[in-house]
Amino acid sequence: MGTDDEIIVGLHAVAEALAAGERLRRIIIGQQRRNDPALKDIVRAAADSQITIEYRSDAQLRSLGADRYQHVAAVAPPFGYVAWPDMLRSIQRDGESLVVAIDHVEDPHNLGAILRNAEAAGAAAAIIPERRSAMVTPAARRSAAGAASHLAVSRVTNLTQALKALKGAGHWIIGASLAGEARPYTEVDLTGSCTIVIGSEGRGLSRLVAESCDLLARIPLHGRVASLNASAAAAVLLFEAVRQRAQRSSGAAQNKPH
Repeated sequence: MGTDDEIIVGLHAVAEALAAGERLRRIIIGQQRRNDPALKDIVRAAADSQITIEYRSDAQLRSLGADRYQHVAAVAPPFGYVAWPDMLRSIQRDGESLVVAIDHVEDPHNLGAILRNAEAAGAAAAIIPERRSAMVTPAARRSAAGAASHLAVSRVTNLTQALKALKGAGHWIIGASLAGEARPYTEVDLTGSCTIVIGSEGRGLSRLVAESCDLLARIPLHGRVASLNASAAAAVLLFEAVRQRAQRSSGAAQNKPH
């Protein structure tokens, strides 16, 4: 195992890494699961990709970070980020793309959950800062349940400059915020090319990032808690975009002449 290699743990995370064509070094399966039907697709896909499978004891799997309910792990090279210039060009080519920008979320599990929500909502990409932010570590990948393997993720040196570049590419920048001037999220148009910006768990959006947004969207809360965590807020806004886009497509189809 190379010094920079990472361990991906969990059936779903390993299966999705295989499905995405990641160049896994090898796959490790618990000895007691050698003939488990639930693993046959992973075994077949590994064989098709000429990836070595090793069978190890549960104790050896736990030493790699697996818990007693996880019986599959993979050794993989570090997560492959997309270079920001390449991502920006790809976004410019896409019509009405949906992007999520993540402003200094430091918890890898929260980051992974946001990536999972973004991929499930059909987002084209995710952007994270290089500093004071969680990276796509094995913990984040486990939380993403394989979604990180299917989503383009870029690390940028300056998030406000990246948002400015996205504006230049025709994106509407919408920040999740509890600020008084923020509009209820259901009143915000999310049907065109837009980037949804999610702030950190404790501080929300940083001042410069908030000032870079075209508008701020607020999720009304009706209980006693003061805020949602970052991944929950991301899910609400991302799937509101999905709802609005589906509604618009349905309306356009109904209005077509027969």
